[in-house]
Amino acid sequence: MDEIVDEIWNLLHAGANVGREHSPFMVLQAATVGVDGAPAVRNVVLRRASREDRSVTFHTDVRSQKVTELRKDARISIVGSDFESGIQIRLQGIARIIEDPEKTKPAWNLSRPRTLIVYSTPHIPGTPVASPEDAYAKTDAGVDGESVGFENFCLIDVRISKIDYLNLYSTCHVRASLEHDGERWRGKWVAP
Repeated sequence: MDEIVDEIWNLLHAGANVGREHSPFMVLQAATVGVDGAPAVRNVVLRRASREDRSVTFHTDVRSQKVTELRKDARISIVGSDFESGIQIRLQGIARIIEDPEKTKPAWNLSRPRTLIVYSTPHIPGTPVASPEDAYAKTDAGVDGESVGFENFCLIDVRISKIDYLNLYSTCHVRASLEHDGERWRGKWVAP
């Protein structure tokens, strides 16, 4: 099982290596429990993966529906797939919303301006607008040189407790179910 755990974290680290190499695990699907109780799924860009912390991190707008959902129920499931290799990784965990500027500023500073423009909109994500152009602020500098939109930027750090690994392209389909016991990953083979 250790080889599977190594492979999973290597793939997640490659996915978080945004801009340096292409990885199918860069864009993942995150599922939350909607405020109405229905599942809510959307794409997120993996920004950090830490085997030591058992966590993955992505950025989002603090005003977004997903943040509202996570404030109500912090459980989250994330899935990524590499269709060429036939590997699927499902992660389950608890999300922590990080808004502390001392923790979010380094991630903000590492992001590309094109990525950050979405945080400068005066509109809450999902608000109807007359045209795509109307969704964005007309300026990129705030008071004292602070970037407009930084106040809307947050990190979602997910502490992973369960992982499901599936490889459809090995000689036979291989699936492993892993849980962290507080000290290490414990796994078992399961039927695909």
